[in-house]
Amino acid sequence: MSNIGFIGAGNVTNIILSFNNLKFLKNIVLYDKNAEKVEDLINKFNKKYKIRICNSLQEILKVSDVIVEAASIEAVDEIFQILNLDKKFKTKKFIILSVGGVLKNFKLYKKLISLGYKIYIPSGAIAGCDALSAVKFSDIKHIELTTIKPTNTLITSDYILKNQKLYRKLFKSKKCVVYEGDVYGAIKFFPQNINVAATLAVVSEVPQKIKVKIIADSKIKRNIHEIKISSSVGEIFVKVENVPSPNNPKTSYLAALSALATIKEISVFRNF
Repeated sequence: MSNIGFIGAGNVTNIILSFNNLKFLKNIVLYDKNAEKVEDLINKFNKKYKIRICNSLQEILKVSDVIVEAASIEAVDEIFQILNLDKKFKTKKFIILSVGGVLKNFKLYKKLISLGYKIYIPSGAIAGCDALSAVKFSDIKHIELTTIKPTNTLITSDYILKNQKLYRKLFKSKKCVVYEGDVYGAIKFFPQNINVAATLAVVSEVPQKIKVKIIADSKIKRNIHEIKISSSVGEIFVKVENVPSPNNPKTSYLAALSALATIKEISVFRNF
């Protein structure tokens, strides 16, 4: 039985490991800088899985066959740098959930793909990535993303906390635009809230043509993503309303399920 490694012992990893009857999830390898999170996960799942703890990124990359990154943009930075310096990991399969890290290192990502690395980007909290992958071979004129989230999931971001005028406006208004601009600014200011924008940028390969609007709405309980794609082959409109994860409302439950689906699709573990 091959090993599947999880970088990050947070919400996504917990959701995936919580599923029953996933026979391929037996030998689990885990790495997280937060020792408390690691201990909590082991206490929760040590009777269900055989869990091996790693002390570094290099170690988990070495002993795992499929690696799921579910940690942070900074973790993606480190992973890509390791892969760029040491080609012995080319036989591994990598699933990246912090897609902002891929966008940040887009040139390096393309280089690694050209060298034969197998790096997968799950569709995450959105739909229509298959259509977008096809449309990119045409002339994409522009892509518009409007993300509407419950106010409480956005108000703790550093960008809003440092902008007192915007912070006060959120309390006065039931619905408020907190960001409008390009995809790079969205990722910079809301790295934990706007993975969808990064996914669109990476899949389309035209990040410069993406405009992002982020809205805080105190009345809603779901994360809403509306995507409009205008191209030479037609118009595409996608709307998704996601239920936030119970333990971390910043994360879509669908994002964790998307990671699980990708694990099954790319791995040798076809049987549940």
